[in-house]
Amino acid sequence: MHILIIPSWYPAHHNDINGVFFREQALALVNHGFKAGVIYPKLDPLKKWKKIFTGKYGIEQEIDLGLPTLRAYGLAWLPLIPGGKRWLWLRQGRALFDRYIEQYGTPDVIHVHSMLNAGILAFEIKRNYGIPYIVTEHASWYARDLLTPEQLKISSVVARDAYRRIAVSQTFCALLENRLSLENGDWQEIPNIVDARFLQRPLTVQKKTGDCFRFISIAILKENKKIDNLIMAFANAFRGVPLVTLDIGGDGPERESLEALAKHLGIGRRVRFLGALTRDQVADAIAASDVFVLSSRQETFGVVVIEALALGKPVIATRCGGPESIIRPKEGVLVANDNVAALAEAMQRLRSVFHDFSPGIIREGCRSRYSEQAVIERLSQVYHDALSKSSNSKIASQ
Repeated sequence: MHILIIPSWYPAHHNDINGVFFREQALALVNHGFKAGVIYPKLDPLKKWKKIFTGKYGIEQEIDLGLPTLRAYGLAWLPLIPGGKRWLWLRQGRALFDRYIEQYGTPDVIHVHSMLNAGILAFEIKRNYGIPYIVTEHASWYARDLLTPEQLKISSVVARDAYRRIAVSQTFCALLENRLSLENGDWQEIPNIVDARFLQRPLTVQKKTGDCFRFISIAILKENKKIDNLIMAFANAFRGVPLVTLDIGGDGPERESLEALAKHLGIGRRVRFLGALTRDQVADAIAASDVFVLSSRQETFGVVVIEALALGKPVIATRCGGPESIIRPKEGVLVANDNVAALAEAMQRLRSVFHDFSPGIIREGCRSRYSEQAVIERLSQVYHDALSKSSNSKIASQ
C-alpha cells in the first residue's frame, strides 16, 4: 500500500525537532513494509528574502532512510493579503504533488498531519484524483482559541470530507468534536510513536538514598510551557535542599527571563539551562535524570512525556490535555494546571517515593502503547479501511 504524508510543518533537516514525530511515523511506515513518501511546502517570512540567494529555494528532494521526501522552499510574498500565505502554500503543494506522482506513482491514501494547511491540499487532491485522506490533528490552536472563524470553517470542511479523523489524545478528540460540530464527526485517538532509540537504550540504575536527585523538563521556552511555574515550584519545594537539582532543556524567547527568575529565587546554581538539544541529547539528558516534569498550560499530546516513560522515568505532568491520556498510576502523577503549590507538592512526593516506581514496568507500559509496532498496527487498519471504502465507492459509481 502506498501512503503519501502531507504535514503542515516538518523538520528542515534530520536534527530539527520541529515536527520530528511526523518524520518518525513516516519512517516507521517504511520500516513496516509500506510504500510511503512526504511532500512539504516550507514558506519563510518575507524578511528572510536573502535566502533566495544564500539558502535553499525551489524544490529539493532526498531519500531519507528509504523515505522519498520532497520539500519546496519559498517566501511568503503576500503577507498583507488575507489568505495570501495559504494560497502560496497550496500552490507549492500542488507542484510537489505533481512532481511526486510523476516519480513515485499515485498514492492509495493520503495522511494529513494537521488540517491547516495540509488538510486543504488533501481536500483538493481528493476532489481532483479521488484519493481518500486521513487527518491526524496535533495543533493546540483549537484548544487555545487562536483560530479565526474562517479557519474554523475551513477546518470543519476538511474534517468532514476526511475518511477518518484522528487526534493524539482522548481529551483532544472530545475538544475537536465540540469545536468543529460535525455530523457523524467522531474523532479516534491514535497517539504519536515513541522513537525506538528511547526504548532500546539501557535503563539507568536507580540512585541510592542520599545521592543527588535530578528533575528535568524539556520544552520550547515560551509562555504556554509555564517553565516559570516549574522554577517557582522547585524553589518552594527545595530551596534549602542542596542535593536536589533541576535541568531545563530547550531554548526559546523566555530563556533570559527564566534564568533571571531562577537567580532571583536564589536557586540559580541548581537550575541548569541546557539549551537546544538534538534527539540523542534529549535521550542522554533524560537518562541522567530521576523524574521528568511537564508544566505546560496546554498540550494536545506530549511526545517528550512518552520519551521519558520509554527511558523508565516517572513523570509529573499538569492536567493540560495530553498527559491525562498517557500517565497511569504506576508511571507518575497528574497535578492541577497552573498551580505552583500542587506542582511543588508533587515534586516533593515523588522524590520521597521515587523507589516505588519500577523503570522496567514504566518502559513496558510505554512500549505496549506507543512503540512503532503498536501504533502502526492501528494506522494500518485505518489505511486498509480507507482504501477498501474508496475502491467500493469507485465500483459502485461505474
